[in-house]
Amino acid sequence: MAVLRILNIRGDDAIEYDPALEDERLRRARETFEAKVGKGYLAFVPGDGVGDGTQIRRFDRTAQEIILQPAISGG
Repeated sequence: MAVLRILNIRGDDAIEYDPALEDERLRRARETFEAKVGKGYLAFVPGDGVGDGTQIRRFDRTAQEIILQPAISGG
């Protein structure tokens, strides 16, 4: 089982899916990923160590975990 985590003000929301199955959960994860990245969210696949992740720009159904976070803004 893989998971797409979307960080937000409540903590995070998660969509679990089986990367081997082309089903509703995978479709929902892919569509959510594309919508959020299209709105400026950053996507990461965590690594094994602290700060050892990889930023991605396309949905990777084989990743065990993908984290979406809103872009940092300020002024």
